[in-house]
Amino acid sequence: MSVTQLDTVVIGAGVVGTCIAERLQQQGEHVVLLDRAGVGEGCSSGNAGHFATDVVLPLANPQTLLGLPKMLLDPIGPLSLRWSYLPRMTPWLLRFGLAALPGPARQTTLALRALNSRSIESFERLFARTGLQDLMIKRGALTVYESAASRDQHRATVALLREHGVVVEGMSGDELRAMEPALAQTVHSGLFFPNTAHTVNPLRLTQALANCLTAAGGEIRSGEAGDVRSLVPMGEGVELALGSGERLQARRAVVCAGAFSARLLKSLGLRVPLETERGYHLMLPDPAAELSRPVTSHERSFVMTPMEHGLRLAGTVELAGLEAEPDYRRADILLEHAGHLLQNLSGAGASRWMGFRPSLPDSLPVIGAAPGMPQLMLAFGHQHLGLTQAAITAEMVSDLVAGRRPEVDPHPYRIERFRGARG
Repeated sequence: MSVTQLDTVVIGAGVVGTCIAERLQQQGEHVVLLDRAGVGEGCSSGNAGHFATDVVLPLANPQTLLGLPKMLLDPIGPLSLRWSYLPRMTPWLLRFGLAALPGPARQTTLALRALNSRSIESFERLFARTGLQDLMIKRGALTVYESAASRDQHRATVALLREHGVVVEGMSGDELRAMEPALAQTVHSGLFFPNTAHTVNPLRLTQALANCLTAAGGEIRSGEAGDVRSLVPMGEGVELALGSGERLQARRAVVCAGAFSARLLKSLGLRVPLETERGYHLMLPDPAAELSRPVTSHERSFVMTPMEHGLRLAGTVELAGLEAEPDYRRADILLEHAGHLLQNLSGAGASRWMGFRPSLPDSLPVIGAAPGMPQLMLAFGHQHLGLTQAAITAEMVSDLVAGRRPEVDPHPYRIERFRGARG
């Protein structure tokens, strides 16, 4: 059995792992990026493409708790639970309920704001270094209401966003249609978030960053050669067992395997309450209705993002784990929803997708070293904000690796916040 000696290994080639790998390579490490499926082939190929700097309120909040019973009874609503998965999901849901209490939710909001408020500037630094500025479009984003009642019920939340530094402007239906003429008359009013952005192609963004990694001397391995089965601390390094039978010994490893990260950490005796929010999208290659920026429906809980290959309709959360078959009704219903908001929308040639958003019950990622193992860095659990938080996470990890103090205090994101993950 062959054993290969390496410097730094990054496990997971989604947008978070690829950003980290590129950053560490530029910092002087020799980086090998591992992913069985290939660069960007998980959530990073199918996300909504939205740099959602405005999303500073956690999914775990009192309002979500109050609305859970109604939402969970609708199999194609914004949030659904496969009842056969409930016994396995119950511990996570209990933690979610505790995280949604007012005190913890306020602390989580501050921690989300610390990451998201730096999202755009961190990507600007990344793109200036890599020459990929064309992949981020800074036209802001809209949220639309279909009734005055919805707008009025949402006012307290909007006020809370403003309290936490989110710039948001109220808009009438006519003002929204002046910005986006494709919006239908059913749009009553809405909000404009000027300090957000979107990408024209999240998969191309991730793959372009991977190309920058290899151009700087880094390596990428996929298939069985990128399939990490287990991790074992070895002195001051880490040994990785691959699906190919090969063993790698690295001075340092970074776990960025998204929803699959918990499986890897079990081999180290670490237990982390990581679940998956299964997300769906419907891609419309020739939608007829054109948008110039992301538009989110407040009532219908989904987002419409213009991309270079068409219009992407994305959203909804399904709690069903990693093994259940997709329920593509959850993608198909998005066309009906979008048809209520856009004029002359065409679904011809639409394609469907489902991916696994890695989610922790308190809506925060894990960023930092594993307990008692400084040679093992962790960066996963970014839920539906992986794209938004990828570049700032990479800066934080590179600072921690180099012994520098990160711009963002890493304490709220440490894995030790979960009992059972303290080694």
